[in-house]
This record gives sequence, C-alpha cells and structure tokens, in this order.
Amino acid sequence: MTDMNTSDTLHQPTPSTSSEAEPVSEASLWSFTGIELIDVSAELTLLLDSTSDKRLLVRKEVGIALTHCEAYRTLRGHAEHLVETLPQLGGQVEPVIPVLIQIRDAGLLREGAATLRALTRPIERTPLPPIQVFIITCDRPEAVERLLHSMANSSAIELPKTYTLIDDSRDASLAEKNRALVNAHNSSASFQVRYFGLEARALLVAHLIEAAPDHEDSIRFLLDRQQWGDLPTYGLSRSIALLLGVGSRILVFDDDVLCEAVRSPLPDEPLHFAGVTGRKAMFWPAHEAQQADKKTLKDSPIALMARQLGAVLTEGIRSLSHGDLPEIALEGANGTFVRSLTPESPILQTQCSTWGDPGTGSGHWISELDLTSIDRLLAVPEGLVTTVEARRSWLGYDGPTLTKHGVMSQLTGYDASHLLPPFMPAFRGEDSLFAFMLLTLHPDSLVLNYSWAIPHLPLEQRSSRSLKAPIAAQGGIALLTRWIGDNVQLSQALTPQERLTRMAQSIDELTKLSDDQVQAFARGELVRWQASQASHYQRQLARAPDLQSRNWQQYLERSHEEVFTALQQTPSWEDLLGHATEDPINTLAKIRTGGQRLSLALKAWPEIWQAAATFAPDSGS
Repeated sequence: MTDMNTSDTLHQPTPSTSSEAEPVSEASLWSFTGIELIDVSAELTLLLDSTSDKRLLVRKEVGIALTHCEAYRTLRGHAEHLVETLPQLGGQVEPVIPVLIQIRDAGLLREGAATLRALTRPIERTPLPPIQVFIITCDRPEAVERLLHSMANSSAIELPKTYTLIDDSRDASLAEKNRALVNAHNSSASFQVRYFGLEARALLVAHLIEAAPDHEDSIRFLLDRQQWGDLPTYGLSRSIALLLGVGSRILVFDDDVLCEAVRSPLPDEPLHFAGVTGRKAMFWPAHEAQQADKKTLKDSPIALMARQLGAVLTEGIRSLSHGDLPEIALEGANGTFVRSLTPESPILQTQCSTWGDPGTGSGHWISELDLTSIDRLLAVPEGLVTTVEARRSWLGYDGPTLTKHGVMSQLTGYDASHLLPPFMPAFRGEDSLFAFMLLTLHPDSLVLNYSWAIPHLPLEQRSSRSLKAPIAAQGGIALLTRWIGDNVQLSQALTPQERLTRMAQSIDELTKLSDDQVQAFARGELVRWQASQASHYQRQLARAPDLQSRNWQQYLERSHEEVFTALQQTPSWEDLLGHATEDPINTLAKIRTGGQRLSLALKAWPEIWQAAATFAPDSGS
C-alpha cells in the first residue's frame, strides 16, 4: 500500500450519510470481521457482507490492510495499528482514518456496542448441574496430605456431594500412602474423599468394555496406563475425571496446590474479552515478600470456581458485570471469536490465576507479557534470570476475562453435562490439545478466567524450566494441536458428535500419508509456528527500548536469533518429533499407529461417554 487516503485507495465513494445522523463517538470500538473479500480485477476488491448485502469496491491494498483490523479498536486505534504493522504506510496515521470512516459508514465494520447488546439480551435461566471435585496425583503423598489438610481447614467451604482422589502413582508403596491419607482424612474431616486407584480404574475400564465391547482398544488407549509403558500419563487422570463426572460440573485440582483463593495483587478490572496472551504478571524477590503481599479471600476457591461454570454467556455477563457491560470490555478482542458467540454460548471451562510457581514448561512465558508486567519483572533487584528461575510470581488476568480457549490452571472447572473431548493420555501439551478439541466440538463455547489465584507450591525443584531451555519451537504433539487449531470451523452447523467424527477422520487421513508426506506436513507446520515466533520477538524488540534494560534487550535478541536461525535450517527428525530418536522411521511408524488409535478413540468417545454415565464408582472405593 503506497498511500492509504480516500482519493487513491477507494475506487467507489461511500454512500453519503444524512447530516441528521447521530454522531459516532471517537471512543466507539469497531471490528472488520465476517466480510468477504472478492477480487474483481487486478486492482480492485469487493467488500461484501453476505448477511446484510452491504458492499463496497476498494483498491486491493485497502482490502488487504483491513484484514489486520479484526480486533475491536477505535478507528484511531486501527489506524495506529495499521501504521505499526504495515511499513509501506510510512508512519502516517492521519491519512488512514478517513478511509476507515468510509468503510464504517458503508456498514462494513462491526460496532462493539451493538455486538454487546446482541450478546446480553435476556434469555430463560436454566438450573446448573451439581458439582464434583477431583484431585489428580501421581507419586506425591506429601502434596496430597498438604492439600487435604488445606481443604479440611478451608473457611466457608461449600461442600459438593463428591470428592475423589484419582491416583496414578507408579510406586505401589506411594499409592498405599495416598490411600491411608484419604482414610485418615475421612475419619476426622467434615467431608469425605473417595480414593480412586488402579483397582477402581480397572473396574471402570471393565464396565466400559462391557458396555461398548467394540471399542475395547480405544478404551484401553485412553485409560489403561499399561498401554504407555514408562511415559508420563499426564492426561489419563483428567479423562477419568471427565468420565466420572459425566452429567456434572467438575473441578479438577492438581495435587501440589493449596485450597485457598488469593486476591489478585493488581487492581481488579471489569469483565472483558481477551486472548490467551492477555495475561499479566507480578514478581517477588523472596518468598517472605510474596507472603507479606498475600491476601486470602474469605470464599473457598471451590465456590468461586463453580459460580459461573456451565452458565450461558448472557447469565455470566449479568452476574460478573453487575449491570450493563460497557463497550470497552471488547477492546482488543478478536472479532471472529466474538462473532461466533450468542447469548446462549456456554461457559464450559473456568480457570483461575496462579500464585507462586506459574507451572510453565520453561521461563520463556515472560516474552508474552505486556510492557507493564515486564517492567515489574525488571524492577526486581535480583535480576531477570534469577527472578524468572525463582518462580515466585502471580500470573493471570487483571479481572474476569472471557477467552476462546484455555491453557489450564492448577484448578480447572469443566462442564461435563456437555460432551467434552478426552485428553491425550500421555506426553506434555495435553492441555493445549484438549483446548482446541473442545473448541472444535463447541465452537460457540468460551472459557472464563478469574483474577484470583490458587497457591501453586511444587515440592520438587524445577530448575529445568528456566530461561536456558530452547526457545525455537519443536514438533511432537504440539504440531497436531496447532493443526487442529488452524482447522477449527466456527460457523458450520454440526453437532458435537459430527464435529468429533470429522476431526477423527482428518487425523486418520494424516496417518495415511507416506513418510515423506508426513515429514513435509510436519515441516510446514513447524516453519509456520517458528515464523510466528520470529514475528513475535521482532515486535517485542521494537518495544524493548521503552524499558531501558540491556538484559531484556539481550534476551530478546538471543530469542529472535535462535528462532530466525531455526527458520533458515531444514529441521531434523529430532526437531519434528520433539525428542531425540535413534530410529526415526520406526518412531514415525509408532506415531502413525498412535494417530490411528487416537482417531478410533475419538470416534468411539461419545459411546464411551454415554457408558460412563451408568458406572457406579463407589464399587471401586
């Protein structure tokens, strides 16, 4: 685009508006979304809103520029974003604004206020299903004991009917310790916890196989730890929790947390829409300093997490905003995300913030933060590396926040009265894969993130999760996650079962590719991921001078260099698989078999889900 102004870029003048038309506030928010771009010549593009039949011919450069205007912003905000994004605009904001005004006046920008009015219209209220609470653990009785003690001493705790400890311990002696801890708790506490170990799991598996004998292999793939050898089965216990909770709303605790709700250290902002990269952070130089700032809420995290879980969007907005939701709640929100919602959109997942260890796989999560959070990080006297590796922080949203998908917190709520997807039984990244599968099944659903946090205090050292970890993206299950996310269809009118079947079929089609085709697919996904990383670090580098920190500048330069170098190299099998292997072809064959089994398991999942509703878990206590 050489000169974005009304004389050079708009081929056809916008229909004139009446002089008596109500003036539009400069603070109004707008999004360019749901508009089809149809090339009509080498120079011209037709902008078409197929729902209203509003249309406008513009120069092709304008149409391309408008694709960068999907987020809700003011017109000036859009102009500034375009100038920052498109160097060919020459840094000139003012000539862009009249063009955007013409696009708006042609009815081809979505108004934030009108969007909110449509999303908050009253609907009939529906009762919410009951709550079940699950704790998932593996070989950590000390953590289980601490959490049960915390639950027993939690003030104002609202007791659900059912608490269950799902034990995936490898060591039989540690499993027996967990069982003994549950028995000791039940002898004195005001609420009972059911122990669900390997014997109970075997009963569940047997029940499901009896109910769905044709899907025995899929049931064992998803729930039988022996299928996975020595691999860590992070997702297996979560799938069990989903199946035990069919028809309920469930809350899943990690074992290394406390049953406390800690107030956000930041001023609480009103309810708003955002993306998963909108989280903020605080940092402390020492444990004592963080404890001194800790303010615990009187309500139990169980009660807080359950309040809006399972509610529809308009009910959630009403209870969280205490009145009309201002248009500013949409600022920066993705227009396609918001357009996929209706007043009946269900809140199928709830998450909270984290106090203490952020739970991330490395220290590079800091690069996603806003400048204010990074400024707080750099202000800690101990320095950038020491502060990040100490893992003493608060990470979350600065107020209740609605997002399209989640990243899973140490306490997560799921509404299992809807069909939810299973978790990948093994490997890291099971939370992200679940998030995009959930979005595939329920494209109109959303996640509610709370600003209050739960203390996350791992007992083991996590020195490997530092800033020394590799930065450039690698493959493995993450490539499948990205591929599913790229192919989510938000507008197709299909049932969750139909969507699940289509996703399973597409995974099966991937497994039928030749070795060379699989390698080409993985390389393509990986290079797109690394390219997005490179762009991200480039943007952060452009903002770095505002922070006046040489350490931060060096960290970003190193990150950008590592990613940019990876982009220019042909990825190895180790890069594509996400781990080292001496025999990539044999490993690929195992992955192909695993993909085929995952595809079959997803197709079988609705029948497994239905069968789980008739399981009597008390028989496995």
